[in-house]
Amino acid sequence: MKSLFFSVCMLTLTGMQAQITITLGNGTSSGTSSPVASWYNSSANESIYTGTEIGSTGTITKISYQKASGSSTTEPNIKVYMKLTETAAAGTVAYTIGSLNFSNYTLVYDGNLPNSSISGTMEITLQTPFAFSNLSRNLSVLVIGSTCIESGRPQYRFTTTPSKMSAGYTDGSIGCGGNNSWTPDSSMSPVWERPNLVLTLTSSLTIGEKAIDKNDIQILVKNAQLQAFSKKVAISEMTVFDISGRKLATMKNDSETALLDLNLANQILIVQIKTADNTIINKKIVF
Repeated sequence: MKSLFFSVCMLTLTGMQAQITITLGNGTSSGTSSPVASWYNSSANESIYTGTEIGSTGTITKISYQKASGSSTTEPNIKVYMKLTETAAAGTVAYTIGSLNFSNYTLVYDGNLPNSSISGTMEITLQTPFAFSNLSRNLSVLVIGSTCIESGRPQYRFTTTPSKMSAGYTDGSIGCGGNNSWTPDSSMSPVWERPNLVLTLTSSLTIGEKAIDKNDIQILVKNAQLQAFSKKVAISEMTVFDISGRKLATMKNDSETALLDLNLANQILIVQIKTADNTIINKKIVF
């Protein structure tokens, strides 16, 4: 019987700072629409990443997108905005962000998106680090593009989400001939394809907090059962969410092993483990 193991991400510690790299989305398909549609002069993409997916609070200092292909090395000029939101999906009909909602965004980056290779991770360091401080809320990322690339346009990897968690705008003129720059009143069209995003997040450790080693917690999927194992401290609670943040199951526990039967198949899940010392760990798995 095939078994799959998943380990908790490693925290890199510097003094009393923990630096975490979190990958949001594991799809391997790619397209030229998001986070920037560079066959238009103007584009926009608004995407939502849930607090459950992110799983840790702290300050976002870097983000990166996964370029799949594209021969051009022209670097798209982008502006990146972030905000906390209670909204978990983009909806099903076209909408406008509007000036009032746009004012809630923070401009975190204004510059070029690296494009130096045909494929790979394209990382930017935020000029204004963003505090993600509340796991009960979600992260909305708005990317405004203003560079048209005639040929060899970059394609970025995306994940098809269970509900539409991304929306886009283009100026309507393929081939660099458009002149309708995005504004908060431009119409955004919800789509299923959300760009994969990698966050680098830094958080301060206070007295009594512990950084969890990647080998301290393991999760095993076997025979429709979720099995969690802790090497050092008892597991007090295990909760399972789908990728949109909806709670699917939860259980109380008082040992270093937790077993949970799930009547699910072929789903991406977020498993939240709470240990006896009140450490909370979130891990994304395929069930």
